[in-house]
Amino acid sequence: MSVITSDRRTLVVGLGKTGLSCVRYLYAQGRDIAVADSREAPPGLDDLRTGWPDIPVYLGQFDQDLFAGFNELIVSPGINIAEPAIARAAEQGARIRGDIDLFAEAADAPVVAITGSNGKTTVTTLLGEMARAAGRRVEVGGNIGIPALDLLGRGADLYVLELSSFQLETTAELNALAATVLNVSDDHLDRYPDKLTYFQAKQRIFHG
Repeated sequence: MSVITSDRRTLVVGLGKTGLSCVRYLYAQGRDIAVADSREAPPGLDDLRTGWPDIPVYLGQFDQDLFAGFNELIVSPGINIAEPAIARAAEQGARIRGDIDLFAEAADAPVVAITGSNGKTTVTTLLGEMARAAGRRVEVGGNIGIPALDLLGRGADLYVLELSSFQLETTAELNALAATVLNVSDDHLDRYPDKLTYFQAKQRIFHG
């Protein structure tokens, strides 16, 4: 894998549904981006090559030198930010972000955010239906349904988002109008060293 030139500032890491939403958003902003995925045939590859054939794509094992050549990484929630290539980029000064961080920066209506180990999909869906019944132009998504960035520009006057701890890890300030952690149980301990670290990730929903 060759190292791309340093003028490509932003690397989207992960090419699933969330990664594609990041590509769509950043490309529309005129950003110079590339994409990396550890899989040889990620699910969004055909869509990327059809819609944005000019965007460089790097598949297979993550290359630390490649990642270190960027000063911003947009990491999909399914990818651990402790991944050596991501950690090295951070050590070199790269900003590590996620789709919700981009969304929070661009949101044009108030945000209500829900997280928790259990029940968050039910609560998010119910809250969205209640808002619609009250006459609000609400858009619902995030960790369920439509990726958050794809909700922008649809005329919403309220966003209701389900958020995972993985999404919150890479969100600096959500600035939600209202936010809640429904509950925390022993979950995702294959990714977090202990329950406290997992809980701290959940608490980031209140930042901003």
